[in-house]
Amino acid sequence: MKRKTKVSSLNFKVSSFFKKNHVQAQNDFLRDYLPWRTEYLSVLLDLEQLVNNGKCNDCGEGEGLIRCLSCSGTRAWCPSCVLKAHQHNPFHNLQLWNGRFYETTTLQAQGYIMYLGHGGEPCPNLSHQPDPSPWEDLGSMEDVFAQEEGDTINDMQLGVSNLVIVHSTGVYSHSVSWCQCPGAEKAHHLDLMKARLFPASLTRPRSAFTFDVLDNFLIDALECKTSAMSFYQKLRRFTNNAFPDKIPVSNFI
Repeated sequence: MKRKTKVSSLNFKVSSFFKKNHVQAQNDFLRDYLPWRTEYLSVLLDLEQLVNNGKCNDCGEGEGLIRCLSCSGTRAWCPSCVLKAHQHNPFHNLQLWNGRFYETTTLQAQGYIMYLGHGGEPCPNLSHQPDPSPWEDLGSMEDVFAQEEGDTINDMQLGVSNLVIVHSTGVYSHSVSWCQCPGAEKAHHLDLMKARLFPASLTRPRSAFTFDVLDNFLIDALECKTSAMSFYQKLRRFTNNAFPDKIPVSNFI
């Protein structure tokens, strides 16, 4: 009985302190929220509707079925416009309207190519490359990659390869066009460093880490005592929370 009295007395003193000092407790914040919960739910559901009635905000002509969760504001893009808008934002997260709802897509799936060696711009010697070595279905995406009217993949002869990049917001797979200047094939790892990407290999890099993710791991390790495995597991969840095993890098990175 005495114990209950002490607890009640303590609760009264805490409550009096909050009221006297005009400090809101957790229950006060919940009471403020409750009248708005229906409105909050309505806003969240509205955010899942098709943006701009399915018309591209940039060109106004193409089907704007793509949205970006990383960009501020709400905009709809067609495939060509989303590539232009994200040419220098390779680690943004996109969603594609499938007719009923938005589902995850990637810049690579929309035809994005990351250019290395010339500050993010295509190498001037790309047209002189003898063997483009594109992936299997590259020929079907000529309209997406064409830089000027009349250009085709065969005309441009892009030296494209796949590169897995680990960033602080997840693990990304990108199609990379390397510099084709004379002697550049021996300095791919330097091209990555100039793009603020740390290569996993010096000879034939096929994966890299952004400087940002390395800084994030350093702070996590110092302040949160996070192990490398736990940090990587977090990145897997960022990439695909439902099926983390499907990301393009193994557990033994």
